[in-house]
Parts: sequence; structure tokens; C-alpha cells
Amino acid sequence: VSKDSQMLTDSRGKFIYVGDSASLSFLGSVRSTLRAAVGPCPFTNEPARNPMLETTPKIRFEMVREPSIDLATPQSIAKEFFLAVSGILDFFDPPWLLAQLQDWAEQPSQMTKAKSAIIHLALAIGFQGRAHGDLDDLLSEQCFAFGRQLTMFNLIDDPSLATVQAVILITYHMIAACQYNAAFINLGIAARAAYTLGIHLHETNKAFGGEEGLARERAWKSLRVCDLFLAASLGRPPATTEAVSNIAWVPLKSSRDYERPDVAGQVFSAMFRICNVFERILVEVYAEKAISLELARSISQQHRQWTEELPRMLMVDGIDEPDAEQNHGASPRSFCLSPKQGSCIVTLAYYYSIVLLTKPFLTFRVHHASGKEFSKSESSAIMISLATYADACVNSAIKGIDIAYEYVFELNSPSRQPIVVNIVFISALCLGLAYLDNSGRHTWPVNPLLNRAIKILVHLGKLNPQASRFAGICEQLKEAVAIYTMRRDNNLLSENDKVVRSIFGDLRA
Repeated sequence: VSKDSQMLTDSRGKFIYVGDSASLSFLGSVRSTLRAAVGPCPFTNEPARNPMLETTPKIRFEMVREPSIDLATPQSIAKEFFLAVSGILDFFDPPWLLAQLQDWAEQPSQMTKAKSAIIHLALAIGFQGRAHGDLDDLLSEQCFAFGRQLTMFNLIDDPSLATVQAVILITYHMIAACQYNAAFINLGIAARAAYTLGIHLHETNKAFGGEEGLARERAWKSLRVCDLFLAASLGRPPATTEAVSNIAWVPLKSSRDYERPDVAGQVFSAMFRICNVFERILVEVYAEKAISLELARSISQQHRQWTEELPRMLMVDGIDEPDAEQNHGASPRSFCLSPKQGSCIVTLAYYYSIVLLTKPFLTFRVHHASGKEFSKSESSAIMISLATYADACVNSAIKGIDIAYEYVFELNSPSRQPIVVNIVFISALCLGLAYLDNSGRHTWPVNPLLNRAIKILVHLGKLNPQASRFAGICEQLKEAVAIYTMRRDNNLLSENDKVVRSIFGDLRA
């Protein structure tokens, strides 16, 4: 394998592909840059491409048994499920799941295989998110193994909406369990099932109408979120696309579109629309391995439109802040939970998309436009635009870390949140790279933000080995930045000392 290869090893030593948008690929780029600027140190001495750290399922297919769960438990774990997936998955409302749990508790033998699979997978994610000790971990693994077995044995050969929902739930559980490659493969199954059923066609879903049409739209939206997150974090092509439907990005004009969203109104979802932005970035920037100012302006225009309509789009997703004067009771979609967690995840996705779009500009400025070379061209409109997008990368990385800190430490958030881990890590790498920018435009608060990022990753690393490893890498990055700062300051002092001695004389003479 050549040095320029985009292959790295997994936990078992097999070679796997990880593309340019992946945080592990960006880590290699930052390492190379700091190696040239700092020389040998713990951060730069590591291999350019670290192996991908993954876990393995604890229960094999042949060992699967139906889990024994206290009948009083599922109701509380259902809340943990909606807390864990808020802002990510949007299959069904709490009343539907509660009704299914009640039927399952009273007449388990009457429950269909499809509904039983979905119930067990939802409970698995709920236990996984709560993570109150070894018992929760065991029950999560047992529910997941049983739900996955029901799905593979009963739903794969006869595709249905339940197939799509169940396999996406399997995918999400695997992502949260640090099993990214297995999740990526399973998501491909969900995508093919969705295409088989025509769920990717909005006009077809509208033709179904009613609850079924709405469920199809929400399944497609949830599939898109998982797909674009995996594609971005692993640097691989998305399995889904909106190119077939070609839905125009039109503004929300009628309150009917967002206050009581029907099948057609789902295209106004904040989650759905930010996924469309991610798709453009992955397909038009990273797949082409090139970016222009014109393309960046086009995509950033979609970002502006997204921010202008965000409050109304969150209503479509059911994660808006309710108006106390107009809402005297809990929304059927809220489960009496604060929508803050979901809106934080959606906002993090927005900043993550900006980081992905603009980090090529930051890399360019650090590598090619620093110091005197940058100053000579600084007056040109092109260089100013390049600098603006480079600054946007750092600014968005800072905002992303701040929001992630609030999500992890100030809200009642789940103990496992893989999306937060990936966003915080790539944001920390951007801050480390930004410190090498000698253009003098800004002095970024790198150290306080790196400390925040490390604190987040250490906290989540208690249950996520990938987060724990990222925390260690960020500690090394912080040390490398400190070495660079000390050498830069010493060089500046030495240059200034020469000037002073030339004016006032040299006592050493």
C-alpha cells in the first residue's frame, strides 16, 4: 500500500477505505503539517494513518435468546430511546411506541415479527443511551441481538417499511457501539430496501397519503440522516440521493407546511434539508477532490436559507421550543422531553457541514498563504474570499465545540452520542491546524477550546473507546501546539532582539 493510499487497517488488521472527508484522514493531514512545523513529538511520531478502532458484537447469532425484561421497564426505556435519537431518527411518535409496548406486555404471542423486531431494537437503543451500569449494557446487547435476528430472519427477504425502519435502528445501534463498518454495510441494506419500495420518491409517498405516506417520508428522512453522517465521517459515497426527486428548495410560505406537517410537509424538515447540503459537499467537493469559490458561495447560500427558516423547520421535526402561551399540554411528539437535545444535534450538523465545506480553504491558507506570501496577495479579492472561508472553518469549529459542551454537560443527554464525538474531534483538529496560520488575521482561543474538546471526549470516552482514543490524540495535539507556540515566540523575540541591539548597542560585544 503506497503512502498516498486512502486505506487503513481496522481493529482486526484488514485494510479498509477511508476517504478525504473522514476525521481520520484529516488527522493524517494535520499530523503531516505539524511534523513539518514542529518536528518529532508524541503527536507527530504517531503513524500518519491510525487504524480504525472498533468493537465487536458481544452476542453471536447462535447464542441469541429472547431477553427477559421487567414489564415495568419498557415504558421508562422508551423515553431514553427518544432522548437518544432526538434530532437523528424520526420514525414514529411516542404514543405509537407506547401503544406497541403495552400490547407486547399484555399479549407477546400476538405481536408480529416486524413489530417485535422494532420494539426490541428501540429498547436496545434506549438501554444503550441510558447506560446505567453493566445491567443496561447487557440488556442492550440482548435486545439488539434478538431484534437483529428477527429482522434478518423475517424481514430481509420480504422488504417492507418495517424492514427499512428495523435495519436503520440496527445501523444506529452499531454506530453508537463503535461498529462503523458494520453499520455502513447494514445501512446499504436499508437503502436498497427503501429504493425497492419507492420510499425515495416523494411523489409516491404523497400518493399513499395518510399515516402510511407520512411513515414512509419519515423513514426516508431518518435514512438520509444516518447515511450522510456515515458517508461524511468515513469519507465514503452516500447510499442515498435526492437527485431523483429533485425537490426544489422553496421557502416555507404557509403555516400548514410546518405547524401540522403532512406527507408533503416533510421536505421542509431541518434534518432533511441539512442532509441535502451535506450531499452537495460530499458529491461536489470531496468526490471531485476540488473546490472553487463559486461552488463554496453556492453551497453557503443554501446554508443562509437554512438558517433563515430553522425555527419553522424544527416544528416539522417536532423538536421546536413550544410557545408557553399556545401550548398548555405536552406535544404528542415530545414525550414530555425537552426538544433542546434534538435542536442541539441539528445545529451541530449545521456547523459540521460548514467545517467540511471550508476546511480545504483553511488547509490551503496554512500550507500556501502564510507569512509574507499571504501579505503580498492579501489585497486581492480572491485571497480575501479564501481567508473568509478559512476563518469560517475555525469559527464553526469553535461554535460546534461550544454547543457540544452544552449538550454533554448542561442537558440531560444520553451517555453515548457518536455524532457529537465525530464533530468535536474534527473541530479540535481544525483548531490545531489554525494555530499554524501566520497571516496575523486572528488570534484564535485554541487552548481553552482544546481543553473543552478534551473534556467532552474524556467524558464520552468512558463508554466509547473511539472517543477515549480521540481525547488522547487531542492531548498530544495540544502539546504539539504548545511546542510550536514556544518556538514561534522565541524566534520573534530573537528577531526583535537583533533590531534592538542594532539601535541601542549590544552589551555582549
